[in-house]
Amino acid sequence: MREILKQKLLWIAAFGYFVDLYDLVLYGAVRVESLKSIGFQGSDLFNVGADLLNIQMAGMLLGGFFFGVYGDRRGRKEALFGSILLYSLATFLNAYVHDYTDYAIVRFIAGFGLAGELGAAITLTSEVLPRDKRGLGSVFIAAVGFLGAVASSFISQRLQWQNAYRLGGALGFVLLITRMSVYESRIFLESRLSTEDRTWGSIPLLFGSIRRTKLLFFSLLVGVPIWYVAGILSYFAPEFAKAFQVQGEVTAGDTIMMGYLGAILGDIACGLLSQKLQSRKKAILIFLIFGASFALFHPIFSRGVDAQQFYLVRLLIGFGNGYSALLVAWVAEMFGTNLRTTASSAIANLMRASVIPISMAFKELNPTLGLVNSSLVLGYLCFGFAIFAVFMLPETFNRSLAFLEESPSQQN
Repeated sequence: MREILKQKLLWIAAFGYFVDLYDLVLYGAVRVESLKSIGFQGSDLFNVGADLLNIQMAGMLLGGFFFGVYGDRRGRKEALFGSILLYSLATFLNAYVHDYTDYAIVRFIAGFGLAGELGAAITLTSEVLPRDKRGLGSVFIAAVGFLGAVASSFISQRLQWQNAYRLGGALGFVLLITRMSVYESRIFLESRLSTEDRTWGSIPLLFGSIRRTKLLFFSLLVGVPIWYVAGILSYFAPEFAKAFQVQGEVTAGDTIMMGYLGAILGDIACGLLSQKLQSRKKAILIFLIFGASFALFHPIFSRGVDAQQFYLVRLLIGFGNGYSALLVAWVAEMFGTNLRTTASSAIANLMRASVIPISMAFKELNPTLGLVNSSLVLGYLCFGFAIFAVFMLPETFNRSLAFLEESPSQQN
């Protein structure tokens, strides 16, 4: 019976990530169509699109801290429940926007709601699964979850953008119903009874030591290339295709779909490699180097090719980007039970929010350096710092998760 419950939990967590990525990708896929329908044209499709993306990511950043703290204080299950309820309502309302203000508000709320999804799901499954199976759990969640990105890209090409948003909201409500049967982590329940409330889900405690602050900072740097690729190379694929003189039509939706297909394969391969090497650090480093090799040389591989070859390059870049779920699982293993959801949710959404300074820098550099050179400058910085940061983080494979983070007063 216990094994059946664990399998059910994995499926529900994975479907949650499916819905999460469905919405994140959907905005990029319908950006042009939806903005045109509310009156934007020309260069505004780029500039307003980037601004709305930043607003959505700001919502995710704030929501990540909120639901992380909530998950450590009230439980992983409640965080998952509240997150998907807010997301479902907001995503459904995306179909009814009429101007920039409407769109900005619902994108912010949807981002805020989605923020609690991945961190709480990875934390819950990591605490429930045996320590030697935790990496495989993250592989499963990522593989099913990234299908949400593929489904979003596919559906956005075949439904009106309003109906695509309505479908996303409906999927969220279905997930909400399934989560009523999820059970709480035993590690959380047993540890929670033995400590004071103030030591759980505390932002000051999270940043209350140099060690924890360093762990968060370097973990964030490792994850930044994921959103450099998603937020710059994929979202603005039509503009890159034009600059590279790609033969045939290239759409953001199809580019995102190919990138996430690669990421599905990459996340599976990265998780299995981690199991084989008995190491989180080595597996993620290998994938970072692979992804950098294609992302930083994409002008060479993409210039003058046809649309299918362009998509193939994006699939390979996506494969190298396939380490996000394992990275969040790695972060969850670094922190004690009383800060685990706070840390993993914070990192999952800080990574996503990193697209804000990246896209702002992209917009500023673009007039001077041009589209391609601006992307390359940012790419070298993102991948370079990420590879360095991997070496600064501890190995956690097979580490017991039954421990707590102590406050400075408790250490004395």
